[in-house]
Amino acid sequence: MKKIISQVNHIISPLKKLIDDIISQSVYNKAILIFASITIIAIVIAIIYMFIIQPNQITYSNLTGGNRETTFILYYVEWCPHCQIVKPEWEKLENDKELKKNINIIKINCEENEDVVKEKNIEGFPTILLTHNGKEIGYNGAREYSDFKQYLLSL
Repeated sequence: MKKIISQVNHIISPLKKLIDDIISQSVYNKAILIFASITIIAIVIAIIYMFIIQPNQITYSNLTGGNRETTFILYYVEWCPHCQIVKPEWEKLENDKELKKNINIIKINCEENEDVVKEKNIEGFPTILLTHNGKEIGYNGAREYSDFKQYLLSL
């Protein structure tokens, strides 16, 4: 019986010390410090997200000017061989001063802008979409600069 009491005391002793520490507030003060530190870190992360990360994210609505403008968008990923072929042609299109007067020509890296990919339900790459007169149309034509330009001039 003495052995059992000794073992119980051995287990209860550290618990009793913990309770005494909590009562004396030494552990309580540490817990408050830890909680306050975590809260401050969470606030800093929220501020960074709200003022630095979130404003830099591309959204479809801010790209298209609220559907008031004509917008031609290439959705691509770097690892896609078809995207690698079309990107140089698209860059020629982006630099075309005649087209840039009336048409927003944009390319979006889908790995960096997952929200837009979800919003537009982009499943294959490259995907090319035209927004014109408030309507969105998938482009399925040839994928060379001259073909893109001819298509856009025919609008």
